Amino acid sequence: MKPATRSNLSGKISLLLSFALLTQINAPAQLSEEKLQKIHEALPAKATAEASKPRLVLLYSRTNGFRHGSIPVAVEALKLLGARTGAYTAFHSEDESLFEPEHLKQFDAVIMVNTTGEIFRPKQWSTNPDIRKAQENREAHLKQSLVDFVNNGGGLAGVHSATDTYTSWKEYNDMMGGAFDGHPWHTLVRLRNLDPSHPINRIFQGRKFEVTDEIYQFRNDTASPSDRRMLLSLDGSIADLSKGKRNDGFYPVSWISSYGKGRIFYCSLGHRDEIYWNSNILNHYMDGIQFALGDLKADASPISVTKE
Repeated sequence: MKPATRSNLSGKISLLLSFALLTQINAPAQLSEEKLQKIHEALPAKATAEASKPRLVLLYSRTNGFRHGSIPVAVEALKLLGARTGAYTAFHSEDESLFEPEHLKQFDAVIMVNTTGEIFRPKQWSTNPDIRKAQENREAHLKQSLVDFVNNGGGLAGVHSATDTYTSWKEYNDMMGGAFDGHPWHTLVRLRNLDPSHPINRIFQGRKFEVTDEIYQFRNDTASPSDRRMLLSLDGSIADLSKGKRNDGFYPVSWISSYGKGRIFYCSLGHRDEIYWNSNILNHYMDGIQFALGDLKADASPISVTKE
């Protein structure tokens, strides 16, 4: 198979835009000029790695639970991040039809942008048994489509509440890496740089750093350091770790892993608008997304970490 060309990518985008017009998706974010300017000022000038071919990513932000007010800012920042650096072209939607295999195969990666709940099912099940069964079958079909996509080499990335999505679906938890189990901290925190020499942590220059955001804890049977490469975690020098309930006392924030032939990147930062005009965090996201796309080579094998 020949590598994709810009012409191929344009054709894919044209088809998706036609789909968007029919289903009224991919509407541009309505952000203030002040917020847009802050995002533009924080964007890196270029990608860390050169894309091996034109990349198309799906930004998916559907919610079937709590909806974050930062979603429009997150979507616009991630669109601009790809456009400015040339790392990828982003297409945004909240239509689960794009997870049909024939649509999903057009993308190189999916980024779950503050999704919540069971995002492939209706807000409410039908009370008609036959329709309910059809809805359940469709949800199962779309779930399997995503698993197949990643298993076959597609990338998957998650922003903040991507781990508050399908918390009872084990395959999704295994792919994304964690299942949300509360957020005891929403304050100024210090984050540990667990792997200073790792390419996705390059922007932090080997140091810890401070940020104000909502910090997640994850269910005990998920987000284990033995299963994935942990990059950032909560430091106890500012935050009171006794507020958490993890058995291991470890509160990771960012990680990568592999799943089948695919690659996963997740970072829990992203509850607050200002996260998306923090230049270091945007760089971290860019490098993680480039890893998920397969363009930034990085070791995803687990390393030994200790709790703070």
